[in-house]
Amino acid sequence: MVLSDNIKKVFASFAAETQRAMDRYTSFRVGGPADLLVLPQTVEQVIALVKTAQNTELPVTIIGGGTNILVSDKGIRGLVMVLTRLKQKIEPITPSINTNGDPQGRIYLTALAGEPLGHLCRYAADTGLAGLAWAAGIPGTIGGAVMMNAGAFGSDMSQIVRQIEVLDLTTLETAVLPANRLQFSYRKLSLENSVVLKVRLGLTRADANTVRDEFYRNLKIKQSTQPVSQASAGCFFTNPPGVKSAGYLIEQAGMKRARYNGAMVSDLHANFIVNHGNARARDILNLAAQVKKRVYEKFGINLKEEVNTIGD
Repeated sequence: MVLSDNIKKVFASFAAETQRAMDRYTSFRVGGPADLLVLPQTVEQVIALVKTAQNTELPVTIIGGGTNILVSDKGIRGLVMVLTRLKQKIEPITPSINTNGDPQGRIYLTALAGEPLGHLCRYAADTGLAGLAWAAGIPGTIGGAVMMNAGAFGSDMSQIVRQIEVLDLTTLETAVLPANRLQFSYRKLSLENSVVLKVRLGLTRADANTVRDEFYRNLKIKQSTQPVSQASAGCFFTNPPGVKSAGYLIEQAGMKRARYNGAMVSDLHANFIVNHGNARARDILNLAAQVKKRVYEKFGINLKEEVNTIGD
């Protein structure tokens, strides 16, 4: 998209960058340029940016830590907002009145959407708050974790989210949605045309040593079974219902360690595609297509992508 000088001038007040490559903002380390890129630091800036984009008729793309997405080599048209700077001090709150049916000892943690999930996990572990240790080692932001209903070790975000604050991208109105109004499913929160701004989690008081031990035990398992030090977007495919895991199917189909240019199926966990060198988005997509084809030929199962491909 060719941006006019007037549009560039309008967004200059938000410290917008033009034609900024997206590879540094995604865990895959791939992605072409965004027409305009902004990293807002407050909720007010997010609202103002969306309003300005509406007034200038620019499409808006909003991402968090970029850990579950694959950006096209051609980049993203319009305005891209990366919310990794949308943070504030983590706020622990002890409810004075139990109005949500929560058990005694419940503590709320409130954080803005750009807060790294890992920071919240460590905060909970260090302060003796149980309920989040299962997320040890999961990258990305709390906002992204809620949108994807991130999960591990038999738990997920739906079990601890008590409410979220969202911005309607059409009306620019904010709303607080309690847990009983949130439609979570496997690796998904149904939330149309809105972006998560703030999250409140419900955790419980526990022995700090016990919580910390669980956190580090889960972190060690994650580090020993997944390629956490390599560029990837986490599990590439969702686990098919009622059968073996996607990783098992991929390995049994003979695709573990398979390569396409700089993209490779991890030799540690077959449901991870990693950027093994100078992979492009098209290399990753080509390898994923080969994986799907081989699994379908051997098992008759059509794997579904968990990673979202976005861009032009």
